Formats: sequence, structure tokens, C-alpha cells
Amino acid sequence: MSFCCSGNKKTKYGGGMSTIFNFLEEHKLNSKHFMEKVEFYIPNFLPRGLITMIYADGGQGKSYLSLCLAKRLLAMGVERLIYLDFDNPLSVLKTRGVDTLIKMHKNLNYIQRSSLDLQPFDLLLKLEENGVSRAYNNCVFIVDSIRNFVDIGNDAKAMRLMNAFMRIRDAGATIILLHHANKDGRNYQGSNNIRNSLDCMYSLEKHLSLLGEINITLEVIKERAGVKDIGFTLYTSTLEMVELDMRIAKMEDKDRVFVDKALKILNKPMNKTQFLKRLGYEKDDKRAREMIERFEGVFWDNKKQSNICTYYPRTTVTTSPIAGSHEIA
Repeated sequence: MSFCCSGNKKTKYGGGMSTIFNFLEEHKLNSKHFMEKVEFYIPNFLPRGLITMIYADGGQGKSYLSLCLAKRLLAMGVERLIYLDFDNPLSVLKTRGVDTLIKMHKNLNYIQRSSLDLQPFDLLLKLEENGVSRAYNNCVFIVDSIRNFVDIGNDAKAMRLMNAFMRIRDAGATIILLHHANKDGRNYQGSNNIRNSLDCMYSLEKHLSLLGEINITLEVIKERAGVKDIGFTLYTSTLEMVELDMRIAKMEDKDRVFVDKALKILNKPMNKTQFLKRLGYEKDDKRAREMIERFEGVFWDNKKQSNICTYYPRTTVTTSPIAGSHEIA
């Protein structure tokens, strides 16, 4: 049926003076639509009302991160958290404390294969169908993982999948998608339509960790909300999460060796020349000077007076799971 845009002829949307322009007038954006500002559940990392995807190889800690996020968001008072888990078996969920999380939070809807009579994609279509107006305001969806819904290598199917998520997002939802990296671990699996439909995307990397902890960093790959690289320690027994100082999280082996030596030497205040000499470097060694400056405020502090920097150890130092040596308590 064609649209008529003039006169009193009947149109698809009614008779008389009702035209396609009446329909557009009813649905156009106005000033109230632009009153919303970007807000964060977790500053610089998780924006509200957007689609965020996190990808990594298997075994890097994606599921633990999403469970820790679920616990934090529920504690923050989200109206409803819908966790769509089509990746993990029930036996694994119990060992990770999901049953306890469900008992503690009545506003958590944890959906797993064994509790569902629908195929994952059919469930998504139902959610999309109900995503009208602002039906999902203050709702968070966590999806583990998107490859369980469609063939993510098929452009058309991937686009249809992401259109459904965008429809849910536009109904007010915050969406966190977990996904897998490709064989070399540098990129995500599947169609470019996935990336094109996202608001924010992170690549997750796991680092040296102590027993009962998982230390990760998240590198921004795509952003629409000013998100930044960030790191967390995830506590597997409690599902708590603590932000890491990125200067510590990204330390390499050579950095750890340098810090270990520096902390043993810096047992009393000394200027930079003395500090460098005790470390075995000349005062004009560019790399050593940069290393000292990089970890100021992390492992040691300094006071500058008359253009002379005096370095001194921080008050308390403990073993660090990232550095393999020390961090400030």
C-alpha cells in the first residue's frame, strides 16, 4: 500500500486529513529527548544505556568479570538485572557462587539453557518485541556469550542479532556482551557488523594472579562515551572487584625487576642522582629516569624544593599480585 501525502485521501495510517506527516509528527524527536546525559555505573568504564562488548580468549576471566559486575550492579540498586548465560553449565555456575547470588537478589533473572524452553535467538526476539518506548529503563542485560545466538560469521545474521540488541538498548537498557577473540587473540570473532553496532568495546587480558584472584586489564578498542583503559582484581570466592592502578597492571618483567631493586635501595630519602647511582645508573640515563618518574606516587613519593627532587619510600608496602613484588597498601 502506498502512502498519500496530500488532500483528504485515505492513507495507511487512517482516513481524512491523517497522512504520513501526522505519523512522523507524532514520533519526531523533541527537546525532552536531549535532556539525557551519559552516566556511568562504573566511572570511565561502564556507561549506562549503551552496548558494551568485552572479548578475550577462553579462560581469561570474562565470566568472572561479568559475575562481579552483576554483584556490584545489584548492590547499586538496578531495578532488574537479566543475565543470559548460554555458555556455562550448571555445575560450573554453582562453583562460582551463582546460586548464592540468585538467593540474595530477587531482582536478578539468571537465564540458562536448562531453564529455557526457547532457543537463545527466539528469546532475544521476544525481548526485542517488548522493547518499546522506555520499557527497559534501569535494566541491565549481561549476555554470555553472543556466539551462542547466531552464526556470528554471517554478516546478515550478525546484523540481525545486533539490531535486536540496539532495539533493547533504545528502550533504556544497559547491555554488556561477552564474546570470544579470534585465533591470534588480537581481535574478536565474526562479522564487522558486530563492531559497527557497538557503543563501547574492550579487549580483556589476564595477568599474573595470586590464588583466588584474577587480575585483568581492559583495553579500549571502540568508545562513544569517553571510556578509558582500566584494570581490576576479581576475587573468585566473593565475586568482589577492586580497581587496579594501570601503571601497576601494565608492568612488564623488566619493570618488576627495576621496582624490586629500587624498593630495597630506597630505605631513606635521597635525591634523584643518589637514587640513580644506588640503582647502578648514570644520572643522565634516560630510561632509568623515566622509570623513576613513572612510578612516583605508586611505589615511592618525592618532594621538590629548589629544583631538587627528594625521593622517599611510601609508608606501607605489601606483596603485589601484578607486580610480582610490591604495591602500596
